[in-house]
Amino acid sequence: MTRTTLRSTTRAGFATIIVLAAIAMTTLILVRLQASAYRQASAGREAVAATRARWAARAGLEAVIARLAHENRGVEPVSAFSVYNAMDQVATGELKGARYDIVRYENGTRKIGPADAHAKININLMSPADLAELDGMTDDVAAAIIDWIDTDDLTTEFGAEAGYYNQLIPSYEPRNGPMRSLRELELVVGVDPELVRGEDWNLNGRLDPNENDGDRTFPDDDEDGRLDAGWSEYITAASTDNGLAASGEVRLNLLTTDQRSLITRCGPMDAIQARVILEWASLNGDRVEQFIGTTLSQMAQQVPNLGVPAENVEDLEEEQIRRILANCTIRDPNEAAKPGRLNLNTVQRKTLDYMTSIPATLADLIIFTRNSRADGFTSMLDLQEVPGLAGNNNAIVQLSSLVTVESNTFVVSSVGRDLNSGIEVEIVATIERSALPIIISELSER
Repeated sequence: MTRTTLRSTTRAGFATIIVLAAIAMTTLILVRLQASAYRQASAGREAVAATRARWAARAGLEAVIARLAHENRGVEPVSAFSVYNAMDQVATGELKGARYDIVRYENGTRKIGPADAHAKININLMSPADLAELDGMTDDVAAAIIDWIDTDDLTTEFGAEAGYYNQLIPSYEPRNGPMRSLRELELVVGVDPELVRGEDWNLNGRLDPNENDGDRTFPDDDEDGRLDAGWSEYITAASTDNGLAASGEVRLNLLTTDQRSLITRCGPMDAIQARVILEWASLNGDRVEQFIGTTLSQMAQQVPNLGVPAENVEDLEEEQIRRILANCTIRDPNEAAKPGRLNLNTVQRKTLDYMTSIPATLADLIIFTRNSRADGFTSMLDLQEVPGLAGNNNAIVQLSSLVTVESNTFVVSSVGRDLNSGIEVEIVATIERSALPIIISELSER
């Protein structure tokens, strides 16, 4: 081979190598571009799926709000359970490419529909004796909880006030007022989050997959298909009193309304009866349930310059008292909402064990009587049918500071699911029927 031929062959081989390298580089670039495009398309599909799931979850929440608002615009319900049944009817639904479900857990088992915040004891109404009944509670933790809630800076025995919390790193102040959430409860010295949350680590009221897989993922759980929610199964800070009347109207405030409005909403009654009701409420009123234990002629004795003998004032009939209980309130208009009382229609029997002011025997009788009534307790007057309370109206009035037969606050856990990808989004919202439109007082998404 000549030198010229060798040089030509070398040049041709080198050119071939360059061409092959260029082809390889171009192929690599194309593969990378294709992979990038695939990842972007996949991310886009996931984003669309997540958006679809999110709006499905929101649709579930809005369906419950709409149904609750509809119930508030109707006439007074004949059943204590009508509002719950109405919300349960829209607790599942399917949209184009997605669906939602709203569930709660009662006694560890899954139920369809929103949770009634009033089915649990509001921690802001619990006494030290009540707190002591919680599993794992100690005297010092119970005292610290009471100190956190009370409005003063005086430290109770074994308790803790601002002086203690100011020394922590980082420091913070106790509420010195009603606790707003169970997460806030964990700020109290000595409170163990594991006791508060149990298996329900995110406090969403659901049994999530990581809460039912043993010790494979946090938190450790029994993997038994039941939700052990610790203290959160029995206590809450979400419930509030002073909701709308059973008819959906704003309650008449006996401290600010006039005789004509009272007669229109709660009549028939004469002007003297209306005057006694309003003046007694301004002088001695605390709760409308006091009309169960005190007759109108007895109230009249405390009204000055009435103009007629107190004994001549006609007492209210039972139906009139029922209308006052259903439509009225006695509340300082400048006062913040009060912590919600326990609803005897939705409370679980076990929860009543944490209310030491209700003996176990009476608790059994209340639940037995409730379950014997197809419509539940539609008025506090119905507690007169409970053995042990029959003929003892003063006992019913005392109970009314802690219990009620209606609810104002509900917790909605709505999970939206994209049908193609299985991606889920959960919205947890606390809603209140203290006004129309319905109020969303707390909302979180994950």
